Amino acid sequence: MHSLFRCRVLTGLTVLLGSLSASAAVAQELYTLDTTCRSGGKTHSCKVVASNVDDTTEYLHTFGSESVSYRVIDDPYVRIEGRASETKPWVSVKNATIDFKKEELCFNSEAFCVKNPTYLADVLVGSGDAMQGRTKAGMVFAANGRVDVACFDNGCNRLKEAIRK
Repeated sequence: MHSLFRCRVLTGLTVLLGSLSASAAVAQELYTLDTTCRSGGKTHSCKVVASNVDDTTEYLHTFGSESVSYRVIDDPYVRIEGRASETKPWVSVKNATIDFKKEELCFNSEAFCVKNPTYLADVLVGSGDAMQGRTKAGMVFAANGRVDVACFDNGCNRLKEAIRK
């Protein structure tokens, strides 16, 4: 009888855990923004939908018939991943730059850029005094997605020059 009870408990746990892992990601929309995006050297009208999805913040950018998504992951360390469409896998971005004056955020050496004052305002508020008065910020990511190099203001220009040499 003891083994029958243990079998029922294990079966019940298996069903419970299976139903928990099978649940779909829950998205909570944060905001929608009509703005502009740059891709392939061309500027497009673009719609951004920002959502909290599980432990990430995802940004879906739709322009024409195309869509590009980026997500910011904070735990256990800051990472940014992107994908060219919902059918493609998430891939770590190589670099990201922010131009606070232009209100523009760019990924992978400006392969994709978006004008998003809402996100940049969140960056400024979330960083406290560390980013106040900054005009530019940039990050280069290691192969594991973790920030490898960060730069600010003129340091970002110097970093780009050093990379080109």
